[in-house]
This record gives sequence, C-alpha cells and structure tokens, in this order.
Amino acid sequence: MKKILLPLLLTVTLWGYGDGVIYWAPHISHGGEHSHGDHGGSSHGKHGGHGIGEATMLHAMNLEGNSSVTLIKPDLSKEDLNLSDTTLNLPKASIGGYYALILNHHTDTQIDSAIRYLSIQGRPSKVSPSKLTALPKSDLEIVPNPLHREHDRYTASKSYRFLLHFQGKPLTNAPITLETRDTPPQTYTTDNTGAFSITLPNDFKNVQVGKSENKPSEFLLVAQHSDNNLTYKSTLTMPYSLNPNDYWQSQSYGAGAITIGFLGGLMFYRRTKKGAKNG
Repeated sequence: MKKILLPLLLTVTLWGYGDGVIYWAPHISHGGEHSHGDHGGSSHGKHGGHGIGEATMLHAMNLEGNSSVTLIKPDLSKEDLNLSDTTLNLPKASIGGYYALILNHHTDTQIDSAIRYLSIQGRPSKVSPSKLTALPKSDLEIVPNPLHREHDRYTASKSYRFLLHFQGKPLTNAPITLETRDTPPQTYTTDNTGAFSITLPNDFKNVQVGKSENKPSEFLLVAQHSDNNLTYKSTLTMPYSLNPNDYWQSQSYGAGAITIGFLGGLMFYRRTKKGAKNG
C-alpha cells in the first residue's frame, strides 16, 4: 500500500508551477531581497495589483534569449519597453485604467507569449477596457471575457470566463491549464465559441481576519497550439484575492440579517400606521 501511496502523494504535491512556459511574475521584496515565490505575492500592495501607483517591477519567468515587450495603455496607444535581464520596471503612468503588458519570444520552432493586465490609478481614460481586451496582442491569446471592473479583483471560489483566440479567431475544443502554487493543475476545454470558465481555488494559508491582512496569490493560465510546424504557447497571469465568505463572512448569515431587518422594519411601519389611525 505504501508503494502505491508514495508516488500518488508525490504526483499531487510536487508539480512545477509554470514549468516550461514564459510568464509574468510580480517582484516581491522580503528584507530587500528579490523573490518569486510565497503565493506569488505582489509588490502591488494590499489591493492585489489594483491601483498600484507609478512604478512596478515584474519578472519574465523562464525566459531565455531575446524578446520584445509592449505596453498597451488604456487609450490603446503602445509603448515598446526594454527588459533588464529578465526584469522589467514599468514607466510612470499618466493615464489611469487597465494596461496590457505583452511579451513575445520567437525561435525557429516555437512562438511564446505572456500577457498580464494591470490596473493603475491616474487620470481616467475614456476608452472602455473591453476595447483593450479585444485588441489582438499575440498569435495565441487568452482573453478575459470580460475583464473585471477596475478596483475589483479576481477572488477565490468564484468563476470567471475567458476566450482563447488563435490569429484573431476562436480556438475551439482546445485544452487550457489553470495553475496556482498551492493547488494541482486543472484542465479546461474551450467550447465551440472558444470560451471557457474557470473556478479559482481557495488555497490560501495562514488566513487572517480582514482582506488587507492577506496577501494576494497568483493564477496562471496556459494554452498551447500547433500549426504549420510551429508550436505556440501563451500564458495569462493575474493576482487573485482571498474570499471573505470562505472564512469570516457568510452570505447566508448576511442574507438572513437583511431579511430580519426587512421584516422588523415592515412590522414597525405597520404598527406606526395603525397607531396613527387609532389616534
């Protein structure tokens, strides 16, 4: 029995997060040191990467060789950026809203891309984020559908919808892998419109009461496709936050409190109205 259980345990617990793909990871500082682990926690602070201020440092993980990096701004203008080794310092932002950060890396047999969306505070843009997500960014692309509202966040135990496009068209019946650092990979399949939905796992550890007391984690979506003797790989990384309803808040209790409050108010109103008539 032990001979059977040991390989199973190793399979479940020793997967490699992000192995074999290029992806964006936020810079983490612990006592001035650079790190890429610990839940993928972000230097973006307490808001899970939303409203991050004027500058952010990111790392292009598993990158070898030359690549191109493009930043698409909320007004859909583009800026080419330079990596220092595999590290990127975002320039000062003058426009508030969603930005798309795209890395493209080509070899003779493979085309890789890594995409990340960033929400930055500043003067708001009049362009809808839906136009940013609809703009083609790579041959193979995972597209949020929709991108959640600014000042919101991806949250554990909730489901979210995405699209998979290849050269601007939906890619149907294609596998997508969802990875986090503390949950084994999960595979999804796109439908006949290229759409798929994921449910983010509740895999936070050492949870403290209060959203701001818990660092966000990271999720990684991976897609792969072959065409004309070329392999395409694309990733999308985003932070996600703990769901208070899994711990110190309860939707059922909240709904019960609202119902009790409503009934109490209704009874008070009827008594007041009855007393007025008797008076």
